[in-house]
Amino acid sequence: MESIEISPIAAYALLAMMLYGIGEMLWLTLISRQVSFRHDFWQPLRNAIAVTPLSSLIPLFGTGFMALAGHSLAPISLEHSWYMWIIGLLIYEFWYWVQHFLAHKVRLLWCLHSPHHAPDNISMVVGYNHHLLEVPYMAFFLGFMPAVCGVPVEIIIAINVIDAFWGSLLHISPRVVSKRYGPLEHFLQTPSYHRVHHAKNPMYMDTNYNSMTLFWDWAMGTLQPLRDEEPVQYGITRDVDVESWRDVQLGEMALLWRDIQQAPGLGNKLRYMLMPPGWSHTGNHNMASTQKQALTAQ
Repeated sequence: MESIEISPIAAYALLAMMLYGIGEMLWLTLISRQVSFRHDFWQPLRNAIAVTPLSSLIPLFGTGFMALAGHSLAPISLEHSWYMWIIGLLIYEFWYWVQHFLAHKVRLLWCLHSPHHAPDNISMVVGYNHHLLEVPYMAFFLGFMPAVCGVPVEIIIAINVIDAFWGSLLHISPRVVSKRYGPLEHFLQTPSYHRVHHAKNPMYMDTNYNSMTLFWDWAMGTLQPLRDEEPVQYGITRDVDVESWRDVQLGEMALLWRDIQQAPGLGNKLRYMLMPPGWSHTGNHNMASTQKQALTAQ
């Protein structure tokens, strides 16, 4: 494989994005005083300081390593051409959709993904509020699987860098930028779509899984535009102490462990790990799908 050089533009863009996040936080808390620093930023900022340096480096090398491993096993290798970028993007976005769908539909994976959704607000700092253990399986889906499908390693890494940048921009606070993005709303994921994804409204839950284009959400039936008559309620469906790092990062895992201990039989214990959040062995489900069905019935 040829040597890979990442343009300094990517580093400058990443720095600008981080500076914007800090500026957004200062504007909302100290200058305009629209929100409380402790309520909206204390926990995600602590997590960002502790986890982001590692989670920013590991995906870069992890995705690249996984892509190299997948490339060595690929039954075909797609040729380098201008249209390979379009095909590569579609393949990459498909596997992004798959891993994000599983993160919402498999409870064990949801325990790792839920910290990102736990805050009852959205901002650039919340965009860095992840669980470190998300990194390995994301690198598998975003590096290994596209490479097995024949996408060149260089294209995978380049798309991954663009994805990280655009995905962070999706978390811009609506208190700062509330308007929609005009024609871009027809083919790109924008902050309005991602605000829907962070909602706990039954109408909005488990939608808009991609981070760049709308294609696979449209193809898979998970695309949901923001509706003016349905304001977003941020967070997850349990009460979360958003100022507690422990509750945000580990609260869902503790609840899963409690359910596993109380479940009768090995089969039910496994189902609690593999079924969607809200599944119950008693049949009294509170999954996103059952909440949507109840909403439709109303």
